[in-house]
Amino acid sequence: MLSVQELAQSPNAIASDYSHAKVAARIMLTGHVHQAIPDVAEKGYAEHWEALNRYGEERWELVKTKADTVRAGFASRIDCEPRNLALAANIHELIARFISALPLRKKPKVVCSDGEHPMLARQLARLEEEGVEVCRVAASPAAELVERLAAQIDSRTAAVCLSSVCYETGMQTLELDTLLPFCQKHGAELLVDAYQSVNVLDFSILDYNLEQAFVIGGGSSYCQMGNGNAFMHVPPDRSFRPMITGPYRQLSDGVDPARSPIPYANDASCFNGSSYDALAHFRACWVFDYFKQRELDPGFLHDINQHQLNVLARDFRAFDFDPGVIELCTDVEYLGGFIAFKAPKARQLSEMMRDRGVHTDYRNNWLRMGPAPYLCDEQLSDGVHALDESVRELQRIGDRV
Repeated sequence: MLSVQELAQSPNAIASDYSHAKVAARIMLTGHVHQAIPDVAEKGYAEHWEALNRYGEERWELVKTKADTVRAGFASRIDCEPRNLALAANIHELIARFISALPLRKKPKVVCSDGEHPMLARQLARLEEEGVEVCRVAASPAAELVERLAAQIDSRTAAVCLSSVCYETGMQTLELDTLLPFCQKHGAELLVDAYQSVNVLDFSILDYNLEQAFVIGGGSSYCQMGNGNAFMHVPPDRSFRPMITGPYRQLSDGVDPARSPIPYANDASCFNGSSYDALAHFRACWVFDYFKQRELDPGFLHDINQHQLNVLARDFRAFDFDPGVIELCTDVEYLGGFIAFKAPKARQLSEMMRDRGVHTDYRNNWLRMGPAPYLCDEQLSDGVHALDESVRELQRIGDRV
């Protein structure tokens, strides 16, 4: 079995598994947005081509098998039953179906934080234009976020939506396991965006008391399988009737899809969509198998990530940066999978670091660095050195103005 030290040393023990992405020669600190896909996933393209062209309309049984494997893979990452997961090409599809199942005429209020991903924030803003009351509470400080959300839940609340890790700052939502009872007291659904937790933190549906919550996530960052793979945990043993609904299950059971009232399955498949390009599932199956072969389970990946974030934080503190230029505002233990530095000139710093061959990103006044398990400690330290050079350049420009 691999050790954290084997991944910390140079060369990193698994970097050669990502040779096509050249991870050993590049410093990619955007792992929270996109991680390299292991080389083995390329086999999924040929396998999908074979299924599409040789089997034609008879390929659907194989496609179903691949989807079941993906469902099981995600379920193992969040500690739930595979049958409780609905799949889609992206989480926006699933959020749209979730919203369409809410009784917004009777309960026209949605509670969320002001730090949600733009995908969710934009959709809720559009609902607000149509008369839905959207109550936004401050995402910071993160330690009291759940308390602020709970205080806004009442009998008019249809849903509470929040992220397990703040989109901008990387801060984990503390006391997340205490929120569901407040929702249940008023008959409100709970939707947790766990994209920034899955396969990088020890995120468990059971441990976080989310068995009766909707939980969404996907595969394009920490799961290393690229776009096209998303899931939503659906509370079991309950009935939902999303207005946005596809033909699956109903048609396969020989039920007239135009019958009134429209019939729905009594499981997660009621949130399924329609026909889709299955390539992403073929690719994902190879990636899940790779994780298994390399014993890259969520617990070990969490250990790797914590080690890497501590390296970044240690090296950052060693430079004693001017906090007016860039500042680390929290301890690593409270962070999700990436580290965010408060920086008024975050965009400029990110661009300057890219000029030095180090890829980061930014959101508003936050410079974000997300490591990945195929990076060695030397690459992480080189990334912080590039930050130091960029800060110095930024200060020189400021001195000349």
